Amino acid sequence: MKLKSVELDATALMSEVMFGHGYAHYGYFPDGAPEVLSAQAVGAAQQAYLEKLVEAIGTVPGGVGRILDVGSGTGANARALIERGFDVACVSPSSQMNEMARAKLPEGTAVTDAYFETFESGDRFDLCLFAESFHYIELAPALRQAARYAGKGVVIFDYFRRAGHEHRDGTRGTHAAFLEEVARQGAFEILSDEDMTQAITPTFVIHEHIKNEKVAPFVRRFRDELRREYPWRAWALDKLFGRTLDKLGRKTGRSESFARVHEYRLIVMRRTGGEA
Repeated sequence: MKLKSVELDATALMSEVMFGHGYAHYGYFPDGAPEVLSAQAVGAAQQAYLEKLVEAIGTVPGGVGRILDVGSGTGANARALIERGFDVACVSPSSQMNEMARAKLPEGTAVTDAYFETFESGDRFDLCLFAESFHYIELAPALRQAARYAGKGVVIFDYFRRAGHEHRDGTRGTHAAFLEEVARQGAFEILSDEDMTQAITPTFVIHEHIKNEKVAPFVRRFRDELRREYPWRAWALDKLFGRTLDKLGRKTGRSESFARVHEYRLIVMRRTGGEA
């Protein structure tokens, strides 16, 4: 299993245990970082992210009823959308997250184990939704698949790489490359395209604070006590995980580096022509 997959699973599990919703996406902080940097603040910002997503869906012309949630994670977004009256189907390649989704979604909700690039279904939808999943998918196939399945539009709430930092495999491309491919394929017209980077980066400020000011001191005290009481166990722990644990208190500058390398955008597109 890839490290990023483990990280997402861990984020979703923490969200599920602490807040009961299981969101795997970052938090949305329209007013910047809060005074109190806490896990509760991240949970509230994750809910604010969902509300911003619902607001964006509401701007798609003609109204949206049926949604294909692409990269649906633990199903937390899908459940919230279903509670608001939408008919939602899910597709994700993560079997572990899909099991979490099936456990929380209403019986009969379609949850498909598949990469979106190879997803096949006889169903069609009003909207394809990409909530922090678009960057995982190769750009051209993602838009072609969206044109197959979305009859009214697409909403993307996700990050792009800045010029000079894009991947070479077709995923995690630049915003400029995205705009070019949308224009080239011609199936969608961009209605709104907002830069949300500064509203997302407080997530990393809080993560860093919790790691350095809460988790690292606790782990340090635990290791010191273990060395005093159970030196052989402490030796084994250090042998297996010492280097990783030593990094806990180090500053990473993640919020600055994220904004330098990425731009996080909320994009709404309407269907203009093509296959669906």
